[in-house]
Amino acid sequence: MRVVVTGGELVTEQGLVPADLLLADGRIEAWLDRGAAGAAVADERVDAAGLLVFPGFIDPHVHSRDPGHTHKETFHHSTLGALCGGTTTVLEMPNAVPAVTDVATFEDRRAAHAARAWTDFGLWGMALGPANLDQVALLHASGAVAVKFFWGYALDKQTKGLVYNFAAAPPDSLLLPPENGAVLELFGEVARYGGLLAAHCEDRHVLARSAELLGHPITTYDDLLRARPAVAEATSIAVGAQFSLATGCRFHVVHMASAAGAAVVRAARAAGAAVTAETCPQYLTLTDADAARLGPAIKVYPPVRSQADQDALWAGIADGTIGSVGSDHAPHLLEEKLRGFEDAPAGGLGVETLAPLMVDAMVRGRISPARLAEVLSTGTARLYGLWPRKGSLRPGSDADLTLVDPRGSARISNERMHALNPVTTWDGWELRGRVVASLLGGEPAMRDGEPVGERRGRFVAARHGAPVG
Repeated sequence: MRVVVTGGELVTEQGLVPADLLLADGRIEAWLDRGAAGAAVADERVDAAGLLVFPGFIDPHVHSRDPGHTHKETFHHSTLGALCGGTTTVLEMPNAVPAVTDVATFEDRRAAHAARAWTDFGLWGMALGPANLDQVALLHASGAVAVKFFWGYALDKQTKGLVYNFAAAPPDSLLLPPENGAVLELFGEVARYGGLLAAHCEDRHVLARSAELLGHPITTYDDLLRARPAVAEATSIAVGAQFSLATGCRFHVVHMASAAGAAVVRAARAAGAAVTAETCPQYLTLTDADAARLGPAIKVYPPVRSQADQDALWAGIADGTIGSVGSDHAPHLLEEKLRGFEDAPAGGLGVETLAPLMVDAMVRGRISPARLAEVLSTGTARLYGLWPRKGSLRPGSDADLTLVDPRGSARISNERMHALNPVTTWDGWELRGRVVASLLGGEPAMRDGEPVGERRGRFVAARHGAPVG
């Protein structure tokens, strides 16, 4: 199929370029000068007049709960929501049940998700430390985008599912995070094969002692912040940065939430550490002041903090300290989120609102179009070994496009969410700018927030650089 996209402005690393695109056989074939598109032979023409044409947006941080907790969400629903929100590729986290800790599970997950995907997708692997150290290189060779280490969590020994409150669980049922000597060994192994190691950064010892010092159950949002202080995040990032310097391992901080964490990443990068960071729209749009309105629905880990933290994260995006933005889409049932700040699980919807919220920030002047393309597409694709197949408008790249009307408007509504349990913390928000359409593999896939055509998402294998040493 040959498609011509006409009249738009292409969003590139150098800025906006007025040009048309010729798409053929699922790839970008050529850029066309204005006026030349009319002579191009095409099966379909897409009018992008007045629109910004971005390389298809990528959400690198999605928990679809599939398999294992499909009463909360499914891969069908999460990728449908992603597509309808303007995202064309999702990277699926490994902590479903069973967790992706070995190649056999990776291949099973790849096949199962390929049958349900509305977007293209990549897969993460999970690093347990010594328990699966022999598998992490094999996961990398199978095309995993990265391996993730849950530094602050215990895991269930049988399922490898996260245990949020491991102090109350029977000790013999838990797999605790390894101590730092074993973590350093993990860094060395990932460096050996040239992979990417990412971590949920909250120091479990700081968290445990902070909860003890609180002295009572968490009943308010202020209690939650005292029990999970920003220093817990900054401490793990600092240790990871030192391990990165010692081994040469590429180390990525997911869902960074604090000014303290951003300061550590900035200093580590200045010292030459191969450290990168991601943040999420919840940290860029919400603060602790929203807890009175949202109640336990605001509960995520690490927690949403102060306006000063939010401002520091935006500054980190501006200066390159933060190079990627993901949703951390992690749905739960509404009744679970209403259990109170102590017992409600952490997480919420995000995959469908990622692009609209970031487009709103662009129109309001918090981020330029070129920088938005970097953190939602190009930089994310590079980080996870998908560039230039993804995240690029160059000829030869996959013809995945996200079309944005900067003069439009949008409204986030639970009634329009495509999630299995459609309850979002941004319900009712009025946004500037609008994601109007997307193309996947060179064909229209979404228009005005609804899918176009049949489901056709495909697995995308990561291809990282050379090993260290």
